[in-house]
Amino acid sequence: MVDSQSIVKNSDGLSKESVGLVGLIFQAMGQLSPIGIFGGSILGAMSFALGATPLSFVIGLFASLLAGNSVYQYSRKVASARGYYGYVGHGLGGLAGGYVSYMYILYQLANLVFIIAYYVLTFGITVGFVLNTSIPDYYGYIYAILISTPAFYVVYRGIKPSYRSQIISNSIQLVFVVLISIVVILTVKDNTTIVFTPMAGIGWKGVLLGFIAGSYLSFAGYGSVVPLGEEAKTPHRSIGLAVLMIILVMGGIYLLGSYSIIVGLGYTQIGAFNSSANNIFPGFVVVGQYAGPWANYIFLILNFFVVYPLFVTMGTALSRNIYAMSRDGLMKNTFQTVHSKYKSPDKAVKLTVSLFAILAVVSGFIFLYSAGDFIGGFFNDFLFFAIMSTVTTLIIHVLVNVSLARDYFRTEKGVFRILTDVVLPLLSTAIVFIAIYYAINGLGAPLSYSPLIVLLYSVIVVVYMASARKKFTKINYRS
Repeated sequence: MVDSQSIVKNSDGLSKESVGLVGLIFQAMGQLSPIGIFGGSILGAMSFALGATPLSFVIGLFASLLAGNSVYQYSRKVASARGYYGYVGHGLGGLAGGYVSYMYILYQLANLVFIIAYYVLTFGITVGFVLNTSIPDYYGYIYAILISTPAFYVVYRGIKPSYRSQIISNSIQLVFVVLISIVVILTVKDNTTIVFTPMAGIGWKGVLLGFIAGSYLSFAGYGSVVPLGEEAKTPHRSIGLAVLMIILVMGGIYLLGSYSIIVGLGYTQIGAFNSSANNIFPGFVVVGQYAGPWANYIFLILNFFVVYPLFVTMGTALSRNIYAMSRDGLMKNTFQTVHSKYKSPDKAVKLTVSLFAILAVVSGFIFLYSAGDFIGGFFNDFLFFAIMSTVTTLIIHVLVNVSLARDYFRTEKGVFRILTDVVLPLLSTAIVFIAIYYAINGLGAPLSYSPLIVLLYSVIVVVYMASARKKFTKINYRS
């Protein structure tokens, strides 16, 4: 294990003062995906909330701001490549911090796999729908390789090309979503505020299920900039501010986009649409109807290019987490090296790519074999890892919330601080427990195995921590 002073060495560490507030915002935006509101982000919410889907995104915004508050408060105290595990270690100690460090690896790997599974699944049928043609399923495999390779290469090249490419790709997405939404809203005859009430759906139960299955997941990833604490300019100010701003910006985009989709389809017709043959193409149906075929062609390109910014953000965050763990002695010290030119954690990036490739290929074969067909196999693959991502991120955020409250009673004073550091985190934790319940309640096989895998993984990590307790308790999280 290295001493705490290694964190501040400029000669052999990450690239200091390399990304400002704007870069951080767009870097986080890569994982939240603006164009996703016309695609996968709205599907889960629509399935349950129906015409009240925009209301589910209002609740998602509120819940995300509560969780983002904890990140904001902690970022003022802690800024390093450790990310979330640095926060939890700061408040709850080395064992809790170590547990979160390994849980974050599982979380981001699950993200990478469920995203590639979703786009492999939908590549052929989406292209066929838009171009009115038919292409073989294996084209999805080719697409996955072609889109992920440049993404991971940019991660390898360092933080500057990473966030600069994010600014370009996410700006294009933002412009497209805003323009299409305005066209739809100005064209449709049935603009109404009823979609922001449960009356447009099946009541509060449907709205809350839509929140869990769609809108809350859509906001996941705003904390992907937390592991950039050693590369950000004025990190104690910019990290937390970037988190709050990205939640607000994407909250506005999600509300605008979800409203335009729902009124574009007709808020009273969402149930019928969910049962139709085109139910996985709400964005393409609305864009084609109100903006024409050429807009749909542009949307098709943006829809599948979106994996690039997603993977850049996730790969960057996960590689920093692994780099910090290696430096802290929580895993093999091989992965604490930094590329001499790019100042990226090069071996941590290579490990990230290797773990993702192995998990994606093995899980793909398993689910294809168990389902017996391409659609069923990759659909289960997608849902299995999406559930795993949900459960792991919720566990991490609960521990961050509890850690912040623990820090308050140990060091902080004042009425306002008890609101920001205790009351709001506890409220966020209550929402998280509701989310966990709905995320795992009533799941059938093979999806029900996903939370069990998280449990088994947690047991293995805890056993390892018990056997190597000194490694986890000697880290100075306040350095």
